[in-house]
Amino acid sequence: MTADKYETFDNDDFLLQENLLDAAGLEELESLEALAFAARAAQVQDWAAFSASFSEARFKALHGFLFQDVYAFAGTYRTVNIAKGGTRFCQAAYIEENAASLFDAIGKEPPWQSLEEAAYRLAHFKTELNMLHPFREGNGRVIRFFIYGWALSRNIVWQLENMTPDTYLDAMIASVTDEQPLIELFRKTIHWKA
Repeated sequence: MTADKYETFDNDDFLLQENLLDAAGLEELESLEALAFAARAAQVQDWAAFSASFSEARFKALHGFLFQDVYAFAGTYRTVNIAKGGTRFCQAAYIEENAASLFDAIGKEPPWQSLEEAAYRLAHFKTELNMLHPFREGNGRVIRFFIYGWALSRNIVWQLENMTPDTYLDAMIASVTDEQPLIELFRKTIHWKA
């Protein structure tokens, strides 16, 4: 989170008002949020709890779990439109409809026959979730967690530690119009679970 991260006129004020950590400023909130998130993320060691279903309800519950100590809106979809850089994310009025369609597709996704297919499909669904950007804050982190767990449930290990933050960010920015850099990133960072 950084100041004016999203091009929503009141986002910073909203985050400060909705934070449960009593942070008075954005820098303090960013620091406390990182600590609280890390503590909750460390608790998600057993993916079996999330592997029963990779549904929309599970996705919202994951956001709620990871950010429950930070924001009152944890696990709740946003009601305002947001943009970042030149990217406008799904309009708030269409989040529910688009999420239902997207999670229906995730639920019906057939097994992958190769790592190549897995890289292509993971990149596609990661891009779609990113463009949905359904939460006011924490989208990237919850999407990474969700995709990681979903891949793992399909016997694919995504080694996030094998990518640099800059390479990852560049691939995510490019994925708005071209998924190929993200596909390449997945090709280099996934393998079958032993």
